[in-house]
Amino acid sequence: MTQLTNRPVHCLFYSHVWAIHMLKYAGISNFEKQVLIEVAISSNFAPVFGEQGKARYGLAGLLRLAGKLEQFTQTFKYVPAPLILAPKPEVSAPALCSAVNLLSVSPSDFEGAILLIHVDDAPLFVSAYQTVSKFSILWDLADAPTPALVKLAETLTANSFLNKETWAGFHLYKHPNRPISNVESRRDLFQQTFQSFPELAV
Repeated sequence: MTQLTNRPVHCLFYSHVWAIHMLKYAGISNFEKQVLIEVAISSNFAPVFGEQGKARYGLAGLLRLAGKLEQFTQTFKYVPAPLILAPKPEVSAPALCSAVNLLSVSPSDFEGAILLIHVDDAPLFVSAYQTVSKFSILWDLADAPTPALVKLAETLTANSFLNKETWAGFHLYKHPNRPISNVESRRDLFQQTFQSFPELAV
């Protein structure tokens, strides 16, 4: 039975598309009754699953008055919850932000929603972050800190999106197909990057 609830929305930023297979390192203890939602103008994950040529509503389907989350989900191997890929054809960032703002009240059996946003795309969706209850970052150690990561830190702190209740952590992982030898020096580099942002302690 679907219910109208104040569904919590968790925003998870990531550095590499293979993060979709590494969500066990994201610090999220339970994916049961959660829905994963890719928020992007053009899907970053679709090529990972061979879905780049297929038409789909994505989250923008919620903008149809009869749209429900369950209608747009897909299941994939090694992905711990149903996933909604970004729309194809492309949908504008303002329209996607409007759809994100409906997540907390859209009738559905899902008890929580997890937004998946590539760090490079993060500035496009700032207007939607006011409805997010938690923020976190999942970062592949093979990816060095980027200007986009620093910009994200500046945006989250400048807009007062982060506090003890909303910040769910910066999570590093090593993908088996992206080996890195200088793990400790890379960790030190992240520590240095975030010195100006104590809210985002590594």
